[in-house]
Amino acid sequence: METETLLYIILAVFSALTIAVFQYIFKNKEKSQLNYWLSFLRFLSVFTLLLLIINPSIKKNNIEIVKPNLLIAVDNSKSIHYNLQDKNIENLIKKLKNDNVLNNKYSIDYFKFGNGLQVLDSLSFNESQTDLSIPFLEFSKMYKDGINPTILVSDGNQTKGTGVEFINYKSPVFSYMVGDTTIFEDISISKLNVNKYTYINNKLPVELFVNYYGNKNVSKKLNIFDQGTKVYSKTLNFSTNDNVKIESFYLTASSAGTHYYTATIETLENEQNILNNTKNFSINVIGEDSKILILTSIIHPDLGMLKKSIESNKQRSVTIFDVNKFKGNVSDYQLVILYQPTNLFENVFKQITNKKTNYLIISGLSTDWEFLNKLQTYFKKNVLSQTEEYQPIFNSTYESFVSNNIGFSSFAPIEDIFGNVTFSVPINTLLFQKIGSFETEKPMLATFHKNTQKAAILFGENSWRWRMNSFSENKSFELFDGFISNLIQYLSSDLKNNRLNVTINNLYYTNETIEVTASYLDENYNFDDRAKLWITITNKESNYIKKIPFAVLNNKFNAVLSNIPSGEFSYLVTVENQKPRVSGSFKILPFEVEQQFTKGNNSHLKNLTLKTEGEIFYNNQSDQLIASLKNDTRFKSTLKLNIIETPLINWKWLLGFIILSLSIEWFLRKYFGKI
Repeated sequence: METETLLYIILAVFSALTIAVFQYIFKNKEKSQLNYWLSFLRFLSVFTLLLLIINPSIKKNNIEIVKPNLLIAVDNSKSIHYNLQDKNIENLIKKLKNDNVLNNKYSIDYFKFGNGLQVLDSLSFNESQTDLSIPFLEFSKMYKDGINPTILVSDGNQTKGTGVEFINYKSPVFSYMVGDTTIFEDISISKLNVNKYTYINNKLPVELFVNYYGNKNVSKKLNIFDQGTKVYSKTLNFSTNDNVKIESFYLTASSAGTHYYTATIETLENEQNILNNTKNFSINVIGEDSKILILTSIIHPDLGMLKKSIESNKQRSVTIFDVNKFKGNVSDYQLVILYQPTNLFENVFKQITNKKTNYLIISGLSTDWEFLNKLQTYFKKNVLSQTEEYQPIFNSTYESFVSNNIGFSSFAPIEDIFGNVTFSVPINTLLFQKIGSFETEKPMLATFHKNTQKAAILFGENSWRWRMNSFSENKSFELFDGFISNLIQYLSSDLKNNRLNVTINNLYYTNETIEVTASYLDENYNFDDRAKLWITITNKESNYIKKIPFAVLNNKFNAVLSNIPSGEFSYLVTVENQKPRVSGSFKILPFEVEQQFTKGNNSHLKNLTLKTEGEIFYNNQSDQLIASLKNDTRFKSTLKLNIIETPLINWKWLLGFIILSLSIEWFLRKYFGKI
């Protein structure tokens, strides 16, 4: 108890005694025994009340022993089963759990991983993918304090995620390597690069990486097949030193549609793993491309940006014309972009209006708004003789087509003539204007349509900066070009065929989850979440038919296809009680990525343990692993001092005593006529 509290208690005794004596004894001529009893009761009541207010307590030092955490992450993927390492891992876990010394030294937590990380309850070794980085990424979030040694039990084979040797993990990692690490003679196609889209009779570049592991001089033939027909062949020579070949060649498709190709390298004489000798890929061959026309009367960096961004999609080609020199027909193009129109655009505007051609207007400081207001009736802008900078604000409720926020709030402002805009047709605003720190609901980029003609307007020049901003943030133009691609696709496509869009890959592997997404617009071309979409997949050879409904999620329709057998399938997406439908095909290959690993890969784990100052152990070294953890002096229990402040009194009992004392005092005074 603190000295200050003790002084308060002594003061409370004197205060209570003074009050009791003053009330019943001081200057009281009647010195009866009753007065002394009443004085005593009053003393007890007052003192107890003051004691309740002081609430004295004592501090107790509680010393707690905190063990270091030992985190155990076990690979639960199929490659463990294929390598016959199930029992090896189960025996290791049993040893770790039964070692009393180890469990007394550490607080041990068990996890399993494959596609993701889970608490270890049982091991099934049925995960179809292995992400070696996921345990360390999750442990860094879950265990932020102190050093937490980690045991990684794996064959070292990784099929997804960040390379484990590049993970920044602050605690030592003890890798337990299962599987045979002996390097057998092997040849494989390790990587294949190819564009997904091409046009009929176009030359499509293909790049293959072929690796050889061995100490002989060998010659093997590389073959490429299209639906069983050989379309390319070349003999490759390998040696111990010359063991990597990068083969580049071109493929040409003469028919539109999806083409499925198979790349194979001949097997070695005693090769154990022949699954990695084959790579499958697919190409969408497009019959014709979309032609985009950009008309301008000035030179501006926005023009180069638009051409680069739009043509990042190989299905589209862009032509830039000075409006004075354009003598063509706008109906030859799927979309016309009018950059900062002036009175020089009058004839072009008449063609666009008469032929109902889709168009995009981009305004700026050189735009003639008096001309633009007179020539069309969809919108008008009352301009002032001053300019303004606007920053974009993404509209997450935009409905005309699916689009994502690519970080517009951090993009540089664009510039336009200041003025108020009014529309005479319904619009969908994709980007709003932000002036300084004030966010408005005025459109910066809006789309609209009338009958079968679609149009859009972007208020402001210097949007080329946005592509640079996106690259600076993401180290790629992909996000920005994807945004522009969505806009161009919407504007350049025919309204009659654009209400239902489906996204599905052409190639999958057995046991891989197939996710199909779709967007459906009503007759006003707004997202219609009331619609019921179905996908029907069919395999004519096996008479396999499956019909699955879509579910609405985040303004998209989603369907998940699971447990689909291998084969080539056609699909049909329909809208219940509506005419729009989309059909196509995809292929499922009888191949599991985990099955291609027939041995352990210790190179990643070696680099990881070296980087984190841990150790690596192999099959039958479980005892050495446990002994190392027991004897490692870096991991010690710590003493944690907790100061617990415990009240000396129970306020409920003390309150009851006060009530009892006052009640007895009142009863005695009442009984003896003192009231």
